[in-house]
Amino acid sequence: MRLLASLFSAALVVALLTGCGSSATPDADADAVHFNLAGDPTSLDPLFAVQDAASVDQEVARLCFEPFFDIDPNGKRIPELLREIPTRANGGISRDGRSITYRLRSNIRWQDGVAVTSRDVLFTLRAIMDPRNPVRSRAGYDLVDRAAAPDARTVVFHLRRPWSPAVETLFSYGAVPQYVLPAHVLGTQNPLLHAAFNAAPVCDGPYVLRSWHRGDRLVYVANQRYWRGPPKTKQLVVRVVPDPGTNLTMLQAGASDWNLIAPAQQPALANVSGLRYAYAPLALVAGVAINLTHPPLDDVRVRRALAAAIDRATISKKITLGRYPVTDSDQPQRSWAYDPRAKLPAYDPAVASRLLDAAGWHRGTDGIRMKGGKRLALTYVQFPESTTGVRAATAIQLDLRAVGVDVQIKSVSNAQLFLPKSEGGLLAKGDFDLAYVPWPMGADPDDSVLLTCHGASNYMRYCNPQVDRLEHDALITYDRAARRHDYARIQEIAASDVPIVYLFNPTYVYAYRERLRNFAPSGFSPTWNAWRWETR
Repeated sequence: MRLLASLFSAALVVALLTGCGSSATPDADADAVHFNLAGDPTSLDPLFAVQDAASVDQEVARLCFEPFFDIDPNGKRIPELLREIPTRANGGISRDGRSITYRLRSNIRWQDGVAVTSRDVLFTLRAIMDPRNPVRSRAGYDLVDRAAAPDARTVVFHLRRPWSPAVETLFSYGAVPQYVLPAHVLGTQNPLLHAAFNAAPVCDGPYVLRSWHRGDRLVYVANQRYWRGPPKTKQLVVRVVPDPGTNLTMLQAGASDWNLIAPAQQPALANVSGLRYAYAPLALVAGVAINLTHPPLDDVRVRRALAAAIDRATISKKITLGRYPVTDSDQPQRSWAYDPRAKLPAYDPAVASRLLDAAGWHRGTDGIRMKGGKRLALTYVQFPESTTGVRAATAIQLDLRAVGVDVQIKSVSNAQLFLPKSEGGLLAKGDFDLAYVPWPMGADPDDSVLLTCHGASNYMRYCNPQVDRLEHDALITYDRAARRHDYARIQEIAASDVPIVYLFNPTYVYAYRERLRNFAPSGFSPTWNAWRWETR
């Protein structure tokens, strides 16, 4: 069977390399960089892009569009659209914290030659807030009371109240990234959800789209009007390859220049010559979301039992080879807001069993727990594009079975899992008991989208008024010490309530070929510095 699988993978790689489109291998095309996406983008308009951490939409969005500022692998903020990042010292943040002034660079143009101006910023803000546009989230943007453009290079946002994450979030790396869009193009393409722009965007970033063969590949070419100058790599060939095994085979065969790999896949590449590795600690946590609206998961004793039954340390050690350290909080461990004192229930199957007994769930003759004639059976949703997630699901299934919980794993695509409710997304609909979810946390520790009662990423339907009050207090002050105290308390409460069994705060592993220079993925994007990529 392994031989047949290898032959199939090899045949699939040959088919990918000889199909329609550009050159056969990276080595055959010195002016192109080849990499793969785990799925086809939902939309090439960032307004409607899927915005979770595993989103392929965000990888390609950064090729085409510039944020207000970027963040390098060391956490340094780098102005992109902006001349400078607003602070109180430079007058960009008002004394009362309610006005943010952004000053745009004067030398940035869209690919058609039109200048990027304050008009584009105001247009995009209105588009985000327009109820006719089903954007993934308006968090933060909905706090803008009014916006003004004193001139073509200056934009002022007046907030309804002081909001400390504003600079880190708006048009930069919030948990739900957005980019400035061209008003002169989209102003006539209503409704925006069905605009031609969604498949043929006009860009201001380092690359522009040449073609998109849906389900197969996207081809980007260097933007000749890019403000830093045209990138040295003339072409990017981006294939759509959902299967992690095929992606690995393509790396081995030299058919792609870089790819995210699961830590467990790295040993398989040990003998492949010409490969190097880059490691990016992420502002992201992965965990098991628990649907609190599905009994008996509304019982905190059951949730604590689930946490105590899962051997998270072994999952980290054996599945991620320690690259994804265990965490007990939604705050990334490199964040200034992370509090190591917050702890989920420790792994202890005996404690898990006692908690389930206390909740009235007792083992039946087949070992599965029963209450009132009903079995303790749960559906665990997992997307197959994540090798680590798939392996973790199997381990969790076995751990829970050992304490008498019957878990059935349901595999759905990444896209199907994270779509909005109107489009049938399983998380948004609440069509699950447990679900493996990676949550991007943004450059600011604001986690209100995850843990407040009506948070856009609160798939758990968790609601604790005390947490909501603390979240509010943390967002209206710029005092870091006060914010750190609030977030520490939030982490403590969430660890006790267990709406999520946090698994790990990953360090992503990227394998790349030696011929690719300046490949330096950050904790927010592997494509953030694509303008610097070169091939030998």
